[in-house]
Amino acid sequence: MPVATGRFSIRRWTAALGTCAVLVTACGSEVSENSGVADPAIPLRYATVFGASSFDPHKTKITSDATMLNLVYDRLVHRDVDAQPVPGLAESWELTDESLTLHLREGVSFADGSPVDAAAVQANLNRALEPDSVTAPMLAGVTGITTPDERTVVLALDRPGAQLVLALSDLPGMIVDPDAFGTPEKDAALALAPAGAGRYTVTRAQPGAEYEFTARPGYWDPDAVRTDSVVWTVMTDPQARLAGVTSGDLHAAITTPLTIDAAEQQGLRVETALRLDHMAVNLNRSRGEFGKLEVRQALAHAIDRQAIADTAMEGHAEAATQNFPKDYFAYEPDLAGAYPYDPDRARQLLAQAGLPNGFSFTAILLNLPENVQVAQIVQQQLAEVGIDMQLKPMPPSEASPTFNRGDADAIVTTFTGRSDPALLFSSLYGAQSPQNPSRSTAPGFQEVLDAANRESELQARADKLGDVSKLVSDNALAIPLVFFELGSTLTDQVVGYEPTLLVDEWRGVGVAAP
Repeated sequence: MPVATGRFSIRRWTAALGTCAVLVTACGSEVSENSGVADPAIPLRYATVFGASSFDPHKTKITSDATMLNLVYDRLVHRDVDAQPVPGLAESWELTDESLTLHLREGVSFADGSPVDAAAVQANLNRALEPDSVTAPMLAGVTGITTPDERTVVLALDRPGAQLVLALSDLPGMIVDPDAFGTPEKDAALALAPAGAGRYTVTRAQPGAEYEFTARPGYWDPDAVRTDSVVWTVMTDPQARLAGVTSGDLHAAITTPLTIDAAEQQGLRVETALRLDHMAVNLNRSRGEFGKLEVRQALAHAIDRQAIADTAMEGHAEAATQNFPKDYFAYEPDLAGAYPYDPDRARQLLAQAGLPNGFSFTAILLNLPENVQVAQIVQQQLAEVGIDMQLKPMPPSEASPTFNRGDADAIVTTFTGRSDPALLFSSLYGAQSPQNPSRSTAPGFQEVLDAANRESELQARADKLGDVSKLVSDNALAIPLVFFELGSTLTDQVVGYEPTLLVDEWRGVGVAAP
């Protein structure tokens, strides 16, 4: 059987930016080239490296939960394959400097039959804005929510918010049945069982192992539902995932750099793309020596990112000097040479920080093969300049919450790409963000971020976002390592799949009869 591969460039996605107007009514999603006739009676069997730590989109502590939550929650705004905003529960919207007005789709209901109306959306957005919500930084600038009628929602703004439309395609825009939250008991139950208006409901859940989803009858976008059920299995072993697709036990499995070559050598169908997700070393600047700028800069100079891309990622990666890859519109060219691999410079900076003999710290990490390999390479490279990094692997469901609580010096992790660059910045580096255990940021950070969010024209926005990237880099708030290819290995039965710039949503994906 010939090898079937698909590789997609961020350059293609970047070219599509700016084609959807601020007043949205007609910009639609693309239809995948590998569309075919799916048999809805055949369950889609998929394996990936994680489930969901929580079914509560606003109170989860792990933003990558959005991948699974996309199945059970609908969002106010959707994204096409180019990560551009298209209508979702909001069928149109208008954005001005003072407000974002959403016009809701008529006739949509939650799984219990209650309507998705303006009051429900208002309750959700107010909850998403609560200080303990992981979504609050993504809605920065929203000062109030009003509902002129049952199908209109108005977000009042105290500053221009070019990032807000795409923010509503992410966790903040996932709409929960208001009857399912509001008391400690309800909130606890919601974390275990979703209550949404999405394409599927959960019919079986073994947390961290396997989940089964059943299609909801009458979903407003029938083309998005091409299988009556999805079986989602957690497999952290890449070889086990590959074997599952080879044997036909799985229809699809997440493909990471460690399995791309092996899958192609076996003649399997591989569809990947270089995404916005990237591995990084994130530092708690309130612990140990990381409050010193020279120390953070020393770490950045001590790490050979290209070696990580070539070895741990088997060449299916791009060395990172900032939070965005080279072909993305928000990439800042002036940072192309930031923090080159220079062990001597790293030692000089440590000496300037009063640490000529180095220091020790502990980094937690996700216990996934790629993460472990990357962390071990970083550990070896830091040791060469006198820095002793002890490694503490943890399950994905525990690692990020532990770091976010402030209970770790550092974490070797994957920064999940967000739908708008400003959302990534505010989530990672905002002083009040639940994902920033330092509870501080660089001087001037909010000002340059606000300046970027005042711009809606593409090039002007890119220039201002570049200013944010420079400030983040100058202060070494985190150490980006590599961007990497991600996607799926699939059987030929799978139709409608195409890798995306952000997380796979599995909209319109089904399985054809053998």
